[in-house]
Amino acid sequence: MLVAFWVTTFALGTVVCCILYATQLQWSKRQNLPPGPPRVPLLGNIHQLPQSYQYKFFVQWAERYGDVVYAEFFTRSTIVVSSVKAACDLMEKRSAKFSERPRFVRIREMIGWTGNIGWRPYDDTWKRQRRWFQQLLISASALKSHRPLQEHEVRRLLYDVVQHPADFISHIKRYAASLILEIGYGHTVTSVEGDEFIQLVEAGIHEVFGGSGAGSALVDFFPTLKYIPAWLPGAGFKRAALMAKEAIAATEDIPYKSVKDAMAAGVAKPCFTTAMIQDCLKKGALTFEDEDDIKGTAATLYAGGTDPIVTTITVFVLAMVQHPDVFRKAQEEVIQVVGEERLPEFSDRTSMPYLENVLREVYRWRPAVPTAAPHMSSEDDVYRGYYIPKGSMIIPNLWAMFHDPEVYQEPETFNPERFSGMNVDRYDDPRRIVFGFGRRACPGRYFADNSVWILAASLLATMDVRKARNARGEEIAASPKFHGGTVIRPEPFVCDIHPRSEKSRELILAGKDIVTAQL
Repeated sequence: MLVAFWVTTFALGTVVCCILYATQLQWSKRQNLPPGPPRVPLLGNIHQLPQSYQYKFFVQWAERYGDVVYAEFFTRSTIVVSSVKAACDLMEKRSAKFSERPRFVRIREMIGWTGNIGWRPYDDTWKRQRRWFQQLLISASALKSHRPLQEHEVRRLLYDVVQHPADFISHIKRYAASLILEIGYGHTVTSVEGDEFIQLVEAGIHEVFGGSGAGSALVDFFPTLKYIPAWLPGAGFKRAALMAKEAIAATEDIPYKSVKDAMAAGVAKPCFTTAMIQDCLKKGALTFEDEDDIKGTAATLYAGGTDPIVTTITVFVLAMVQHPDVFRKAQEEVIQVVGEERLPEFSDRTSMPYLENVLREVYRWRPAVPTAAPHMSSEDDVYRGYYIPKGSMIIPNLWAMFHDPEVYQEPETFNPERFSGMNVDRYDDPRRIVFGFGRRACPGRYFADNSVWILAASLLATMDVRKARNARGEEIAASPKFHGGTVIRPEPFVCDIHPRSEKSRELILAGKDIVTAQL
């Protein structure tokens, strides 16, 4: 009996010591968390976070606590990163530990939007989707194959602007939508108004992000809320998620079915979806998992690709209206290269260094997505002596990186000259990070940048862009507010955009037959 007593006592003592040691070790680690704002029980720092312009609020934290800030939103550990070096150190040099995504309970588990590569965990399906993107959108051969489409859609946009100059923002939206839907499904967009695919996708995106009460945000912090019955008072977020689930399923199923029907009829145009189907058929009949992956991957193109292109081009036009000296200098460079008889081509790009600087400044000055999509740490780590807990959400604040006065003098000033004569290495060029970091960088980044460049060059070659005037001949200021959400697009503004010469008008109108023809 005595022996058994001492054995039991020793075992219990060992367990207690292990628990105390683990507790002490965890406490010691948490004493070395990165600096950050004071937290309150339960809420953490969530009560301090504004509903809009969060990227500017995070700048205040960076100014006070540094470029790596620790905060808690309810119980979720969060690291806000505000320098290029820290972001690249964590999400690129340590990508094995920082390539996961947060759980996204509402989007993935309640709505079922699991096929979008942007939300997916770093798993085998993600790797498969990434391989498709590499083959069909990232590789040099893929990018080259898309150039005829991009040049065709630019001609259509120029023609539309000549016909209806006041609707230039709508023309930019059509340009981006047609590029994405043509690549994804072989679907040409002639107008954003009434296009069935655009209406379908926009309706789905609105159901997901249109707002549906506080529960929509809370469920990501308290996942058990997803089990609340939809009929309960206050469960509007649950009912909204069910509606969004149907809408997202339609955005994936209907375009996919149209491509499959066209393939069966022998009239399908080569596109992202046909290529993925053919890739899967090499291994036998399509499985449910195959089709689910294909639908999700194709739908990702429009959901993630249109807003950055539209916003970047719109900001480019706005900057040209506000800075006529920059516009003239860029226009002179483009005309010197292409002359009066043709439109710019991709082979001209290396001959237009000033335009490259203008676009670098556009990306820096008003990045379409001011905080890159969050990463998550898949294991504990230590950075600069600071402890980063496993499961921490990592928020890269691009706005802070691009508006750091230590890096960019007078960051609010639009000044392409800041890049002139500069050794623009991979970290200095804003385009290097504006599309995200490491393994999670946007797979369409090179296609998007090419789409922005060819349109910007073509506008400069053929159009004059300046401030509009009212009936009294007075200039109308183009100083729109920028939305403070996930995408910071400018509010609608007016400008005077028209062919810069009769030759330019003739060049644009001469392409009418090309514009009206299907690729």
